Amino acid sequence: MTGIGLAGTLGIRSGAKVSIIHAPTGFVERLAPLPDGVEFLSSAKTGLDVTLFFTKDAYDLVARLPDLARAMAVTGRIWICFHDNAKPPMCEAFVRQAALEFGLADDRKCPLGDDWTGLRVVWKQRVRPEKPEAPSKKEVPPPALA
Repeated sequence: MTGIGLAGTLGIRSGAKVSIIHAPTGFVERLAPLPDGVEFLSSAKTGLDVTLFFTKDAYDLVARLPDLARAMAVTGRIWICFHDNAKPPMCEAFVRQAALEFGLADDRKCPLGDDWTGLRVVWKQRVRPEKPEAPSKKEVPPPALA
């Protein structure tokens, strides 16, 4: 985080639309200095560039993840921030599996201090099937005569 600050590490860029949900006391202040034009939204139906969702409850994560995914921009990111002492216990593997169920894949991890860990999830890249090659004229059998 040296040099770019916590906001830069979390991918908060100039003009970003950001939502922070259930942040621990003092967390938002740790994001300073923020890039120009960052807009904090308490609720949005779509178009969020960065969402930071803090939870100590695995059930809450599973219940809220569909709405969080719908609210993110196509190139957006969700930081699922989980507490080390969550009840029931939540770990990186649980968060990763929950995200995969909704078509999201993790691509980065960040310690956020005070026993919080963030796992960044993005839309899973779809693998495009290779385009089949057209057979050469030599490989095409002649039409059968009836």
